[in-house]
Amino acid sequence: MPGIDRIYDKIIADAEERAGLRLSETSSKIQSMKSVVDERIEEYRKVKISETEKEAKGIVSRAQANRRLEGKKQLLAVKQNMVTEVFEKTQQALINLSNAEKLTLYTKLIGNCLKEGHNEVSLNGKDKKAFGDKLIQNIGSALGPDISVALSGQDIPDDFGVIVKNGKIYSNSTFSSMLKYMKQNIEADVMKILFKRGVEV
Repeated sequence: MPGIDRIYDKIIADAEERAGLRLSETSSKIQSMKSVVDERIEEYRKVKISETEKEAKGIVSRAQANRRLEGKKQLLAVKQNMVTEVFEKTQQALINLSNAEKLTLYTKLIGNCLKEGHNEVSLNGKDKKAFGDKLIQNIGSALGPDISVALSGQDIPDDFGVIVKNGKIYSNSTFSSMLKYMKQNIEADVMKILFKRGVEV
């Protein structure tokens, strides 16, 4: 059914285009890890997209005998499931980064959060033990006299990434919080695309 194929391909293309725009417009913290995230999303997307296309085309075919609204809802569910699964895989890929890769990434994330005065950096226990001192040494060597940085005595429980505290201000750059923010923006774009265009069969 060429007509259905073209419609679905257009929906997929629009969703991917809008998702790309949202990724490029995220905060400077997220931009620092964008290249790492994009690399792992692309690796997983190449495998997942063909499976998703087959599933969605089957849904469109079945939706021909049903109400158009029901077809839209089913397509939306497919897209939401795809976005959720991609980000779950991406978070796991980030967690599995080598210590050297994490050290580079954390240095960039912390650099975007530092403010004048004393800054405390929280890591999880595993990262803190592996390269915490090296991280602080790398960051501190490039700071001016008005900024200081040290490891916090409080570790991040059950997550990876960094939290920077300056006085009463906390900058949360943990993997789960940043990916959650990105996922919410992409899901919103997918919903707009599907509900505005409708499904022509």
